[in-house]
Amino acid sequence: MLEQLIEYDKWLLLQINGCDSHFLDHFMWLYTGKLIWAPLVLSLLYVYCRKYILDAILIILISIIVVTLCDQISSSIFKPYFARLRPTQEPELLGLVDVTNNYRGGKYGFISSHAANGIGMVCISSLLFRNKIYTISLILWALINCYTRIYLGVHYPGDIIGGILLGGIIGLAGYKSYAFIRNALFYKGWLQEKDIPYVHTNIKPILITLYATWGGVVLFSCII
Repeated sequence: MLEQLIEYDKWLLLQINGCDSHFLDHFMWLYTGKLIWAPLVLSLLYVYCRKYILDAILIILISIIVVTLCDQISSSIFKPYFARLRPTQEPELLGLVDVTNNYRGGKYGFISSHAANGIGMVCISSLLFRNKIYTISLILWALINCYTRIYLGVHYPGDIIGGILLGGIIGLAGYKSYAFIRNALFYKGWLQEKDIPYVHTNIKPILITLYATWGGVVLFSCII
């Protein structure tokens, strides 16, 4: 059963990995980078800190822990334990996987740190803001980021699914930790939606930054 799933994972990778589009090559390469999303992170920090400093400090600390756990559990525990070669490192797939800018990633790929980190942050922030437009936009952002890893050939779809599950679990645990600690400090009962200060906050700076960065990536990918 497991062998069949692995073979299907390889087959699915080859169906959706790469293409002959220079635009998509540039788009995926830019999108998967970390620095390009620094303005998005800064906009998130701005919204956190704009009104609720004590809450912001707690959320930022927990967010750092969430990202650290996602990154370290995926990279330092799962990858060396399962030792599953990335598609770009797999001898069996040599010449079959499309590679962009000769980028091949590290040796092992299960599970995806990109997927875990992205989903972890989307999960905790979506539960804080409770805004449908924000949640849909950030889930789309994270899923595109996940797809770039398959497009670039550095992860199988199974690596991505594993990262999404890990990120979702740790992100949810991060939010529950925030609620528990805040309850212990300010409330006697469990944190209700009306008690979460960010539910009705203005998240336009985050969305504007996200959409602007999307537009910039598309525009720059067309030019280069």
